[in-house]
Amino acid sequence: MAHPTPDAPAAARRARRRKGSRRSRAALTRERILEKALELVALAPEGDLSMRALADALGVAPMSLYRHVRNKDDLLDGLTNLVVGRWVVEFPASGGWTDGAVAWMHGVREKLHEHPAVVPLLRTRTRYAPALLRAIDALLGILRGAGFPDADAVRASREIMWFTFGFVFMEIRTRQEYPEVEVGAFAIQAFPAPDSPEAAHIPHLLALLPHFMKGEADKTFAEGARHLVAGLAASLQTPSFAPAQEATR
Repeated sequence: MAHPTPDAPAAARRARRRKGSRRSRAALTRERILEKALELVALAPEGDLSMRALADALGVAPMSLYRHVRNKDDLLDGLTNLVVGRWVVEFPASGGWTDGAVAWMHGVREKLHEHPAVVPLLRTRTRYAPALLRAIDALLGILRGAGFPDADAVRASREIMWFTFGFVFMEIRTRQEYPEVEVGAFAIQAFPAPDSPEAAHIPHLLALLPHFMKGEADKTFAEGARHLVAGLAASLQTPSFAPAQEATR
């Protein structure tokens, strides 16, 4: 009895798929997994990154991932470390500590905007990325060098970090949830008509509404950073800082 002749092209395709699958598995590394995870998060920032979806995108079985990442938390920690690890915050070559602090704020904001989909993870991860700790350490160095006592340097760093991160979190959330509204601007549909009973309770807001329709996020951040640092500089002149100032002379 004659045996059927194998379909040579189909057999060749199957062989190539098997070879490609072996090559894909052999090339699977933690770095490749994290890079692909970053791609998926950027494509669907509001969706939950699943291990199955990540495995499908890499062309491997889900269990293959666990040879390189322990679990979902380890994956998310690695993702934040990957992004923050690329930060390079530059400081002005000249100028005082206030210039350095403002440069820190603008530099961190710029880096956060490079990967907005990862920013929410910074709010939920319990482990700080090493590069983020180095960025905070650089800020503390600026403040201690300015003459802030240790406890006040920490307080000042919190003010700067909370303003910077909080501002960016609100920017990114607005762009994700209300892409049609300029960041910082009010949507005109949200306000009552000027002749409505509700309008009587918000006269100042309605009078200034044209200005609120302009978001001006960049200008607002720049002015806020400048005002905050100016206030911190003024606090160095208060009596509570006198001992530290005397010690640095």
